[in-house]
Parts: sequence; structure tokens; C-alpha cells
Amino acid sequence: MKEFKFDHANKSWDRYRAFHNQHLGIVEFETGELMVRSCDTDDRRMYDKYGIQIVTSTDSDCPPLYLDKECNEPCPKAWLNQGGYTALAIDHEQKVAFQLHHPNSGYRVNPHRLPHLGSHVNNALGYWGGAERMPIPNGKTELKQPNPEWRKKVCPILLSEVLPAITAMHRLAEKKNWYESGKYPAKESWLDSSASEIIDDILTTPVNHWQTELGENAKLDVIHRIATHGFNNPRSTSYVDFLYIYGGQGDLFNNKGEE
Repeated sequence: MKEFKFDHANKSWDRYRAFHNQHLGIVEFETGELMVRSCDTDDRRMYDKYGIQIVTSTDSDCPPLYLDKECNEPCPKAWLNQGGYTALAIDHEQKVAFQLHHPNSGYRVNPHRLPHLGSHVNNALGYWGGAERMPIPNGKTELKQPNPEWRKKVCPILLSEVLPAITAMHRLAEKKNWYESGKYPAKESWLDSSASEIIDDILTTPVNHWQTELGENAKLDVIHRIATHGFNNPRSTSYVDFLYIYGGQGDLFNNKGEE
């Protein structure tokens, strides 16, 4: 981040028990530290004072992202958009980006904390110890990549054996008010399974982790879900400390090599 001039005239103390100023989603401290406190819609913008941008992976002003510092390996935005979007902080001085994990929600304890940096930044989504330093994320950036091996091995079984069997069950099932929830999430664990093993898993294992068993009504909903919408193929999950951007703030909308 850039070196900034702290606003002593308008500083506050009480909220963080440290002298600070808050500018929408960013909090600056008298010590030269800075943290991202929020990534809500109104907080997503370029903060020129610090050279930091808060953005989501689906925003039009999110710059191209790369997996390596040399910016030779693009990171497709689709790897960040599974199930919605990923909130990111982008340091245009250090040319890095990282995922912003959400702070506490209700009584649930946030596993992504930075307690070793002091209680004043206990709820930071991202932290900088000072100017011209690398940021410290409060967790790794999650990437959801396609799994070619799984698709090659499992998709033919799903299409030729599992889906026809489930569709036949759906035709024979008693009509009811169906619970609609989109495509059924196929599992990576099916990689070495036969069609009968996959069908048995579908009809006995709840999709939601808080359920202990699949009741009869829930089973009928699962059958309807698959027969109507099909499967959502799983992706391989990997984690990185940082993604990278090419150039500085002036290259915000340009790909590498573009004039």
C-alpha cells in the first residue's frame, strides 16, 4: 500500500482502543497500520489514498488476475465465481490480490483471525503493517478448478446409467409439491464408483451436512432434482496465498501486453 498521512484532527479511539480513522471499508491507524474492515457493496471501490481496491471477482472493474508474479498464468474468474463471487482486496503497489474472508456472524466464531497482530485488528479481513509492505491476509484464497479426470471417468456413467435410472424412478414416484433447488452436486468421491454405488449414495446420503439421514420426502425431492435439473460437476479445490495483477493502478482495465 501507499504511505498515507494520518488525519489527527478527526481521529477516534473507542471502537478499536487505538487511534484510528475509518474510510468506508478501510480503517487506518496512527501507527501506520491499515486494515480492511468491510467488503459490503458501498465499500467496494478504489481507495486512491492507499493504493488499495476492494472489489469482487464479478465486478467489471476487477483487473485480470494471475497465478504467478510474472503474470504468465492467467487465473480465470470462473475459478473464483463458483457459488457466487469472491470478495478481494487488491494492493496496486505490491501488485497482489487476496480473498477477504468475512468477520464474525452472530455468535459464530470467525476462524480467520489475526490475534497475534493485536486486538485492534482482531476483525480485520486483511491487514497491512505499514507502507510498502506485503499485506497479511486472514486466510488463503480459494480456487475452484475443473477436474478433467473426474469428467472423463464419471460423466459417462452419470449420463448413460445413473440419470436414466433416476429419471425412471421419478416417473414412477407419486406426484407432490416438489422442493426446487437446482442441479444436484455430484461428488469427487464418485471417481472410482460404479453406477449402482453412486445411486445408492444419492438415495441414502443427505446433501446438507446438518442432516443425519435422508427421509422419504427428501429422497423424492432429490430424485426430482436430478431428473429435472441433472448434475453439477464438482471442481478441485486449491488454495493460494496471493493472486497477482499486471502493472499498477493505470493498468486497471488492461490485460498484459495491451496498449
